[in-house]
Amino acid sequence: MLNFILLYIMKIVVTGGSGMVGNNIKDIINSNKYLTNSDVENFHFLSSKDVDLTNREDVLNFFKDKKYDYIIHLAANVGGLYKNMAGNIEMFSSNIKINENVLEACHLNGIKRGIFCLSSCIYPANPSKFPMDETMIHESPPHSSNEGYAYAKRMLELQCRQYNKSYGYAFYCVVPVNLYGKYDYFNLKNGHFIPMIMHRFHLSRNYDVLTAYGSGKPLRQFLYARDFAEIILYILFNEKIPVQTIICCDNNEYEIKDIVHKLLDIMELSKEKLSWLTEYSDGCMKKTVTNKKLLSLMGVKFTDLDEGLKETYEWFKENYNTIRK
Repeated sequence: MLNFILLYIMKIVVTGGSGMVGNNIKDIINSNKYLTNSDVENFHFLSSKDVDLTNREDVLNFFKDKKYDYIIHLAANVGGLYKNMAGNIEMFSSNIKINENVLEACHLNGIKRGIFCLSSCIYPANPSKFPMDETMIHESPPHSSNEGYAYAKRMLELQCRQYNKSYGYAFYCVVPVNLYGKYDYFNLKNGHFIPMIMHRFHLSRNYDVLTAYGSGKPLRQFLYARDFAEIILYILFNEKIPVQTIICCDNNEYEIKDIVHKLLDIMELSKEKLSWLTEYSDGCMKKTVTNKKLLSLMGVKFTDLDEGLKETYEWFKENYNTIRK
């Protein structure tokens, strides 16, 4: 996708640089034939070890005099359904602080162009139509299971829009669906659906029973993290794309049970061992969004889900001792 020559490279800061999407961006820029070593060195990947983004003083002091030109803001307090359900207050508070501090630092230090990551879970639980588009983010309340995180991300969209309106900045909001891939967070309690159940199945592969949570009936769209990283870089460096909010997804939608069965096949596990623990919440049953705007702005070749899941599991096994879990 990044098959255009970058005429100039600015100094770019990536928050959440040690996470799944940040590491996929690293892979892309390190392997891209259009980038020289000096170009790659202009990317600065931040982690929580570099600066506490919830602390305003720390953030403003860190960004001062760094002379960053562009930002890719990926950092967030994020987790799967059950983390959101258990911590809506903390999820709202920490993410509001992170986004407010980062935007203020951008404003005070001349960072006028950037990508800010939202999530499709911010969309209404009971929308007026499906598929939902970019105009519907604030239409009605999000699902109660993750309203803390969802409202914080909705406020990020509002903040970016107001900075763009008041100061002429180019802050794009990108809205990915359920991301998965290499470098994911494979925590058994607080991870997202795919990495969490992949890890659980891996540990339980010799057991008589394999467990999945909920009914398996919710519908979801998925996006391979490397595809999302490519989209981010394309938008960041293509100044012909109007400043706006852009949903990032393909049009395929799957029941959760279909994904579970795909994983069992990939991991060579028997479906006969599978037991659904229906006492666990399903979360939102449907949150289908459209990629119509995305495809009107750029060509995207999405990674096939089966291929992406296979690559993810192979990477998971090869790097098990060092993965985030």
